[in-house]
Amino acid sequence: MVSKEEDKQPLPKKEEILRVAMELFLDQGYSATSTNAICAAAGINKPTLYYYFKSKRHLFFESHIKHIQEVLKPYTARAATIEDPWERLTFIIREFTKIICQHPELRVLTHESLSIKDQYFEEIRKEWKKHYLLLLNTISELQSSGTIAADFKPSWVALLLLGMITWITYWFDYNRKDQIDDIAETALKVTLFGLVERENALSAKRKEAV
Repeated sequence: MVSKEEDKQPLPKKEEILRVAMELFLDQGYSATSTNAICAAAGINKPTLYYYFKSKRHLFFESHIKHIQEVLKPYTARAATIEDPWERLTFIIREFTKIICQHPELRVLTHESLSIKDQYFEEIRKEWKKHYLLLLNTISELQSSGTIAADFKPSWVALLLLGMITWITYWFDYNRKDQIDDIAETALKVTLFGLVERENALSAKRKEAV
């Protein structure tokens, strides 16, 4: 229940509480950020916080879902419309790299969500798995067409790519937005070079064996 004092003022928007909480999570980490700290930073008391969220974990979940809805889903929906698997793979690598470089909060969201296995984790996992499956199926299509090496396990390739790109959050300087395009192109070139050159090498060996 909201106190009489706060009832006299308009309730802070849910989005503002999420924004303030995420700043604290980024600065201090999820575990080290208390509900008291969130309330102090947002200028609210606990009844107001619990008016919007059942718990700190629920607040964190809502923040993650918000990013999935606003960032991940539009990008994956666009990727899914690309019929050519090569163009789709190129789009996924380039755009996902840019997303990671533009949203430092994803480091906290992905890491902390994976470390706590609860009902909220399962909901988030379902959404991220769709992204993984899109990449996995794209790689499988390219292997079937002979565009990239078929001796790579597609699930490993997909997981390695996602891990490599997600890890950018740990070393990228978010004050250097001017580097985002270059990093995205580097990720793309490194990935495609490895996959295509491997297939070229295998093709050369097959020709020699004939």
